[in-house]
This record gives sequence, structure tokens and C-alpha cells, in this order.
Amino acid sequence: MSGSGGDEQLEPFGRIKLDGIYFDWASGHYLNPRLLAYELAATIETLAPLDQPIQALHASVFSEGRSDRTIQITHGALADYFITASTGRATTTISTSSGPIPAADVLIWRKWIERLVGEATARTELAAGFAQPANDSASFLMAVNGSAATSRVPQTLIPSNSSIVLKTQQALLRREGEKSASEQLDEHQVALKRAEQKVVELSAQLETKTAQNQQLMDELELQRRELNEERRARREAEDESIHMEERLEQVMGLAELMRQDNPLSPPELIRALQCWRELTQDGTHNPAGAGGRGVHPLVEVWIERNCYQLNKTEAERLCAVVSWRKRGSGAIRSQ
Repeated sequence: MSGSGGDEQLEPFGRIKLDGIYFDWASGHYLNPRLLAYELAATIETLAPLDQPIQALHASVFSEGRSDRTIQITHGALADYFITASTGRATTTISTSSGPIPAADVLIWRKWIERLVGEATARTELAAGFAQPANDSASFLMAVNGSAATSRVPQTLIPSNSSIVLKTQQALLRREGEKSASEQLDEHQVALKRAEQKVVELSAQLETKTAQNQQLMDELELQRRELNEERRARREAEDESIHMEERLEQVMGLAELMRQDNPLSPPELIRALQCWRELTQDGTHNPAGAGGRGVHPLVEVWIERNCYQLNKTEAERLCAVVSWRKRGSGAIRSQ
């Protein structure tokens, strides 16, 4: 059987033929197969609208090693199939969008149908429990084996879709939901405590890191200040070195000026420097007397002592060069 999807090759792994489900119950399930088929049909009817097609993954037509997904099977058709099986009548076909199809050509996803069978089994057991009186196992035995173990007249089972069964199922689901919510709350509380503990640990680590960073910043600031001081001292040393070099150049120039064998040295300037050095002891002593002697008398004495033959103009010029006081300041007194 083929359609637009007939060329799709499928393997029946994990699937079971529709006509084999009922026979598997007869040999491997503890409930009455007819009762289980009825409850399974009721369960299927609650899944979706009866005219809604079943997903091809859950139920598909499969023939000659190929599937045809253009042929659809509705939830109502599958429920009708199991309702017919619950009456004990043999059914070999199922209604599809292309008409009746052999049940042997329909493959059902095993995990999907097993889940529905589990729900139907739970509903059947719950309904059987409500139907039987206390300490009466005959009704439940009939639900299991299809016949009573005694001659007692079997009681009618409560339908699984009755209000009392549905309310009980809702109560059980609510209880499971409350238990699940309680477990989730406990898990959330444990997770919250762990998170709070983690926050405390991270806060302590952050505080430690902050203190370490502050200490590092203080050390860096101290190093920066020391480096600035070192740079300042180096600049001052460089400035002093430059100043000393400048003074050394002056001294060297003065020494060259005082060198008598230098043809460029002026004789009168050399004589004036010699006079100034002797009179002031190289600039460390003021030779002016306490009585107010001026520079001129001191220079005249120096000229006579060194036997220089100078005329009046040369002597006055020497006094003017050697004099260390400003014009009009009068005689320099001893200090």
C-alpha cells in the first residue's frame, strides 16, 4: 500500500502490530483483556477530539516494508477498535481515511501504547476497588480473570469514567502534586541555603581580595612616591652637576687667564687678580681697617710692597678693578 510517502523505508523497530496487542494481554497481563480493552478505549477518547488524526509516529499504516503516512487513523477509530475487542468479537480491520485497513498492517509505537495501557490499568484497579465491599475479593477476582472463584453473584463494576473514580484520580493527582511541590520546596530551600552559604563565602573572598588590592595600591603608591623622590633627587644632582660644570668652566677660564705664559692674558688684569687675592685672602677676608681705610690705601701699599712702577693712571685703574665696594659707599670697615 503506497501513497505520496510510500517510498519511505521504515523499520518496525519499537513497534507492535495492532492485532497483536489484545493477544499479548491474554498471555501476559493480569487483567481481563476485554475489560482492559474497554478501559484503553476510554483512555484514548480522553487524549484528543475523536476526529483528530493520531501522529504517524504513534500509529501508521505499514505494508510490504513501507509506510504510507498519507493514510490517517483518528483517535475515535482506534478507540472503536478496542471497544469492539472488549465485546469479545473478533475484529480484523480498522477505519482509516482511506477506508478499512487490516489491523495487521497498522503498527503502533510500543512505548506510547504501553503508557496508555498503564493509565487504563490504574483506572480499572481503582474502579474495581470502589465496587467491591470490604473483605470481598470475588469482584476483584472477576475483574482479573473474568470469572468468579465462588458461586456468589458478581457485582457490577463501577465505570472508570464515573464521577467518584475521576474525583479519586484528581485527589491522587493533587496529592502527588502537593508531594512534588513539597519536595520541590525542600529542594529550593536547600538550594537557597547553599546559595546563601556561597554568597557568604564569596563575600569573604571579595573582602579578602579588596584588602589585598588596597594593600597592593598602598604599596604601589609608596613605590610611586619613592620613585618621584628618586627622580627629584636625580634631577637636583643633575642640576648641581651642571652648575658645578659651569663653575668649573669659569675656574678653568680664570686659571687660563691667570697663566702668565698665555700670550692672550692681559697683564693689568693678572696684576689686579693677584692684588685682590692677596688683599682678601682669596675672597675670605675683608682687609679694610676699623678706622675706615679704603681700598686705595691698601692697593697703594700692595704696589709698593711688590715694587711695581705704576703711574697715577695705572694705579687708579688698578684700584678701580680691585675695589669690592660700590661707588659712593665710602670706606669698607673691618668685619
